[in-house]
Amino acid sequence: MFTTYTLQDLEAAKAGGALEEFLMKCVEAYRQSPDFARAAEAAEYFRGHNRAILNKYLLQTEIVTVTDERGRTRRVSRPVRVQGNRLPCGFFRRAVMQLNQYLLSGGVYLKDAAVKRRLGTGFDKALEQLGECALVQGVSWGFFNCDHLEVMQAAEGTLSGFVPLYDEVTGEPGSGIRFWQLDEDRPLRLRLFEADGVSSWERERGGGLRQVSASPYLTEGGAPMKWKRLPVIPLYANNEKRSELTETVKRKIDAYDNILSDLGNNLDRANEVYWVLNNFGGDAKQALEVLEQIRELKMVINSSDGSGAGGTADMKTAEVPYLARKAALDILRREMYADFMALDMETLTGGSLTNVAIKAAMADLDLKANSFEWQCFRFVQSVLELLGVTDEDISFRRQSISNAHETVEDIYRMRADLDRRSALMLNPYIDQDEAERLISSADASPAE
Repeated sequence: MFTTYTLQDLEAAKAGGALEEFLMKCVEAYRQSPDFARAAEAAEYFRGHNRAILNKYLLQTEIVTVTDERGRTRRVSRPVRVQGNRLPCGFFRRAVMQLNQYLLSGGVYLKDAAVKRRLGTGFDKALEQLGECALVQGVSWGFFNCDHLEVMQAAEGTLSGFVPLYDEVTGEPGSGIRFWQLDEDRPLRLRLFEADGVSSWERERGGGLRQVSASPYLTEGGAPMKWKRLPVIPLYANNEKRSELTETVKRKIDAYDNILSDLGNNLDRANEVYWVLNNFGGDAKQALEVLEQIRELKMVINSSDGSGAGGTADMKTAEVPYLARKAALDILRREMYADFMALDMETLTGGSLTNVAIKAAMADLDLKANSFEWQCFRFVQSVLELLGVTDEDISFRRQSISNAHETVEDIYRMRADLDRRSALMLNPYIDQDEAERLISSADASPAE
């Protein structure tokens, strides 16, 4: 949690007439902070840019001709760095999207439809985006702007993000700075969120920071509005307020990527045959050219094989030792899913898989979703408090995985104890809207 500067520091800077300088100090300090670095790194892993593997190089030998001070030339070998295969996996993206969509794809459910409408159009989708960013970076920020929710990330690339300024008394965010810059040569723009409104700032290249505009928060009708709390609300990934890319998960991803990339490099080097020429003569100078011959000619010259026989030509292939690597990859894959508490879909195979078995396989995912649901609950609760709603029940409709055939059989066996509405609503083959239509159609039909 970034605490280099706080709300009290902001107030002191305003009182001392040094607000512009303070804003720039906040942005630069946050850009250099471990919080920003961790958030940016996690975002890179989510995009599949795993830094550990993208910085990986291979050492190879090349033959070059050098000339000494007397003008004599000779062939020497030297090591060179080449890129080779870099094969990052997409595990972190899959695991984050699985958890986020499992919990939030059905949206937030409120008993009072009128209260839900006050949250604005697209609130559920904005909450999904907030949830994804929070799981990746540890925290994301939602600005409830009049009648809709705006999503702000802790880090966007290396030049943009959101700086929270916490209140030293309450520990809650009392202010915040959203900053963004397309490139180092482009203008820097800021939005300062305070209790009474938001102001916009801009700094051109080589110039100073200047205020562009300032306005109070507005209601849906456009009237000034003073919220009871700062309308920029954090959604945390967990109680630790840290990214779900923990060291446990990250190190296993790095190991998996390294093993997979090395396997790809070995396959590249062994994808063709080469020839070993025995008893064809040669001298020591040719030893420097062996590797080059293998790479370019797919041939090795052997002065003598010790048999005393005539010259022969043997075709050879390189066998790649892949079994140990495959076992390591399988183990790491299982461990990554276990550490993240994600559902490995390969475990849900076979048409005879029962609902009990499915539920058991999803136990860890449910536990992880329960933990994240509390963070989402507190976020929605804070938004409702802005609207003056304090007693609303909040729930989330999770996605479900089940054996539909078995579910229908269970409904059939319980049919004597279920009314028509319940049977239709429980049927996994019938969409909920279609079930409501069938129920309404039956209710409207005249009795025989």
